[in-house]
Amino acid sequence: MKFDKVLRKVIPSAAKLTYNPIFKHLVNAIDFVPRHIFREFANIPPNHLRIRVGVGNRIVANHIFYLNEGRDFWIHAIHSGLCRLDSHVLDIGCGCGRFAQHLRDYKFKQEIFSGHYVGIDIDEECLNWCRQNFDSERFSFHRSNHVSKAYNVAGKGEDSYALPIANESIDFVFSTSVFTHLLEPEMVNYYRESFRVLKPGGSMAMYCFSMDHPPPTFGDRHTFRFRIGNSHVESMAVPEAAVAYEEAFLFKVASETGFRSAEMIFAPDDWQPMLLCRK
Repeated sequence: MKFDKVLRKVIPSAAKLTYNPIFKHLVNAIDFVPRHIFREFANIPPNHLRIRVGVGNRIVANHIFYLNEGRDFWIHAIHSGLCRLDSHVLDIGCGCGRFAQHLRDYKFKQEIFSGHYVGIDIDEECLNWCRQNFDSERFSFHRSNHVSKAYNVAGKGEDSYALPIANESIDFVFSTSVFTHLLEPEMVNYYRESFRVLKPGGSMAMYCFSMDHPPPTFGDRHTFRFRIGNSHVESMAVPEAAVAYEEAFLFKVASETGFRSAEMIFAPDDWQPMLLCRK
């Protein structure tokens, strides 16, 4: 049995392991050699933070996996016209800056990212790393106090969170794996807040677990057999570890929030389809 399957049998959320001091020290020690041999790996977060935001349970060699996730996303977003290099973008669930990194480091001839990036997360350790490693002229990071048994057990446990952003000031709101960890009240709140901060014509793109297009692990690692309202969850002990929704419900919430269109973008054997809503 592969290591990732063994890991999932022991603990439903790999992220929780990264808060253990012994585990943190061990995986960071393993990471010492590649970070000092390859300069491309020198400015990415430490291994325990990369594992925390998700690297397919690749504990030892996840560097390329980590970097490729953000690269492919931005190629699609810019090619599709969801944003430009001078856009104001909002990343809900920014973690340790996996998607901000490509904007920070992008340079082609004299061209750079000249817009502004705002990152929101509940993990203070990730946010502190970002604040120390991204310039404050183009990047800002804020903490949400939502409670999460998987990521933030010390949160306030509030369903409503107001983004610290002015109305209609953002071109593009996205999240690559937050809806997969949100129960219904928190998810609906982020719909409303995203709509509020988006400029007219702006877009919201959220990766999610879909019951209509389940991941290739469905029936094995993922079953989503428990229900909490409209949320399908993998574990009642740690419900936020993996949350799925039916697409009809996601579209209904989008319409009720005020978005003029909503669609699901997916591919065969897709782990997380992308919910795209336009204001």
